[in-house]
Amino acid sequence: MENENKQIKASSWALGILFIISAIVLIMFYGFGYGNTTYSNGKNLTDPANTGLLIIWLYILVGLCILSVLGFGIAAAFRNMKTKSSGQKRTGFAGWVFVFTFALIVVSYFLASTNPVTLGDNSIVDTTWVLKLSDVCLYSIYGLVIVSVLCSVLSMLGIFKAKR
Repeated sequence: MENENKQIKASSWALGILFIISAIVLIMFYGFGYGNTTYSNGKNLTDPANTGLLIIWLYILVGLCILSVLGFGIAAAFRNMKTKSSGQKRTGFAGWVFVFTFALIVVSYFLASTNPVTLGDNSIVDTTWVLKLSDVCLYSIYGLVIVSVLCSVLSMLGIFKAKR
């Protein structure tokens, strides 16, 4: 019980620190330095000075989210295998979710195209890794949305009820 309280306290501290840093970055973004002028679509636009900082912080948050999901998924999968071999009751589907997501990303990678794309302003995107990455993200999102809707419907129908 004491170990669980330490884990909850540590994650509360981590969440609090991330929240404070996010608040500081947002205050810097919205409150300071509207001086960068850019020319886009025939207009002069004024951008916040700390846009780069906000984008970098968002990348860091997305990276932390991905690492924590993958880390906890792997840990749950190993814990689930351990309980299966010791004869205890299995605790969840976290390992299967991790395996499915990994397989979906691999399949999305092989389905992704590298054909150049013409944007609205007639510029052409022909960078291979950008095209591949965007297709992998789109295909993965499509697959995960379909599976999420399917699981939600099955859950509402009572398919996933625990057997007692």
